[in-house]
Amino acid sequence: MKVVIRQKEGMNYLYADISVSGIRIKSTLGISVKQGEFNPKTQTVKGGANHTTNVLIQQLKLSIMDLIRCLQKDGELTKENVKLGLDKLRNGSTSAIKEEVNKSLVDYAQQHIERTNNLKKGGSIRHIKVTLNKLKSFEQQTKSKLTFDKIDMKFYDAFVSYCTTVEKLAVNTIGSHVKNIKMWMNASLLDELHTNIVHQNRAFKKISEEADTIYLDETDIKRLIDCTLPTESLEQVRDLFVMACYTGVRIQDYNKLNRFHLVNDGTMFKIRTEKTGTEVLIPLHAEAKRILLKYNGMPKVISSQKFNEYIKSVCRIGGIDELVQITRTVEGKRQTTICQKHELVSSHTARRSFATNAYKAGIPTLAIMAITGHSTEKVFMKYVRVTKEEHASLVSQHKFFRNVS
Repeated sequence: MKVVIRQKEGMNYLYADISVSGIRIKSTLGISVKQGEFNPKTQTVKGGANHTTNVLIQQLKLSIMDLIRCLQKDGELTKENVKLGLDKLRNGSTSAIKEEVNKSLVDYAQQHIERTNNLKKGGSIRHIKVTLNKLKSFEQQTKSKLTFDKIDMKFYDAFVSYCTTVEKLAVNTIGSHVKNIKMWMNASLLDELHTNIVHQNRAFKKISEEADTIYLDETDIKRLIDCTLPTESLEQVRDLFVMACYTGVRIQDYNKLNRFHLVNDGTMFKIRTEKTGTEVLIPLHAEAKRILLKYNGMPKVISSQKFNEYIKSVCRIGGIDELVQITRTVEGKRQTTICQKHELVSSHTARRSFATNAYKAGIPTLAIMAITGHSTEKVFMKYVRVTKEEHASLVSQHKFFRNVS
C-alpha cells in the first residue's frame, strides 16, 4: 500500500492506493495538505517524523495492513469488506490521536514512541526510551504525576537538578533529555492535548557544555597499524577503527565500507549514512585500500558496546598511553581528572580523528564536511580538536598572511 495524491484548488488530498490479491482500491484517507507539502517518495509531509500528519499517515498505514491481514486470515478479503474496514478506520483515527491517557506527559511519551517507532532509527528510539525512563524515575522520586500543565520552569529546574544530583548525569546528557521533553510537548501541542507553551521559552533550554574529547593524530594511528595484537578479534577491531580514521564514518556505517560501495573505478566509497540518510562520497585512502585487500572486503563488524571495549585494549597495546587532562561537570561541579589516552578512545574517536587530521592537513572545511555529512560548519568544528595556537599556525600558512615581495 502507498499514499497517492489528488490535487484540487491548491490542495493535495491523500488517498490509500491498495493492491492485494487482485483487488485494487483507491480510498481517501480523510487528510488534506497544501500543494507541494506531501512528498510521494518519502510518503511524508514537511515537518519531520513527529508532525501530527506524518504520525497519522503511519498509523493509518499500519491499521490498513492489519485490516488486510485479518481479512485474509478469515478468508473474507473482498473489495467490499476492505472498503467497509477503511471507512471504520478513517472515521476513528483522528479522534483516537486526541484521546490520550490522563493528559500525562509520560503516558503520551510512551504512546508517541509506539506511534513513531517505524519513522525513527533504532539508535534514536533507544535514546528516547532512556528519557522516558528518567521521567518515570523523576515521578517516583517526587511522588507526582507529570500532567502537561505541570511542565513549566519549576519542573524544568527540578528535573535538571534531579538529573544532576540524583542520576549524576553529564551536562550534555541532561540536555538531550530536555530536548526530547520539548519534542514531546511540541508534538502533544500539535495533537491539541493542551495549550501549555512554557517549554518554548528560551529559558527552557537544552543545556550543554563543550566536551573535552580526544583524537588520534597520524603518529598514534601509525602505532596502531604497526602493533602486533594477540588475537584475531582485536586485529579486526583495529583494522575497522583505522578504516574509520580515514573515512570519517560512524560505527553504524562500518558495514558499508566494502567493495560493493566503491564507485569511480574503485577510487571512492559512496554510502548513504544510517543516522541522517545523507549520501556521501569518500575518497579511498591508501590505508583503507590496504584493509579492503587484506580481508577481500571488510573485517567482521561487532556491537558498538564490544567494539568500544576492545578498541581501548588495542590502543593500550599500541602504546597510546599519553596522559591527558579531562574536565567535566559532575553533580553540578567542574572536576578535572588525568588519565591515559587509551582509556578515552571509543568508536567515535575515529570520526573525530578523521575530521581533525584532514583539517590539519589543509583540506578545505567544506570538502571535509561533504565527506562527514555535516550540514553546518558550527557542528563540524566541534569535531576538530585543535588548539587556538594550532589553528593560528594553520591560518598563517595561507598566502594571504605571507609577505609577497
